[in-house]
Amino acid sequence: MSVSPSEKLTRFIRYSNQFSHVNNVVKYRAFIPPRNSPNLSMFRISFPQQLSESDIWQIGHEQVQGTGNPIKARADILANAIYNNNLEVISDEPPPRHANITPFPVDNKVRQSIARKLAVVSELVMPTNTT
Repeated sequence: MSVSPSEKLTRFIRYSNQFSHVNNVVKYRAFIPPRNSPNLSMFRISFPQQLSESDIWQIGHEQVQGTGNPIKARADILANAIYNNNLEVISDEPPPRHANITPFPVDNKVRQSIARKLAVVSELVMPTNTT
């Protein structure tokens, strides 16, 4: 199922090289999918209703962090920005509210170009505490 263009999505960020807290920006690396994958994992945070900040961070801690690197930030973006870059946002549950941005091109330069465009229109959100 496709996601509405007006929906807000988030990408949980676990690496410092994917954002700048000082400059309050998301870096393009946050929107690069894993190697050999056409998909980038996201979570729907405004469907069927807007989640609270604490609920959004809870999803990240339960569904993304696991035993890996802690979540340092997140990138919020409207689905419309993804559609404007000739990509789709497809619901992909479980886990609840999970979606994929797809299909990212194979060519690395094209991936980076798209990732840069997405980063520019995304919003950096920092956690309010250090849980």
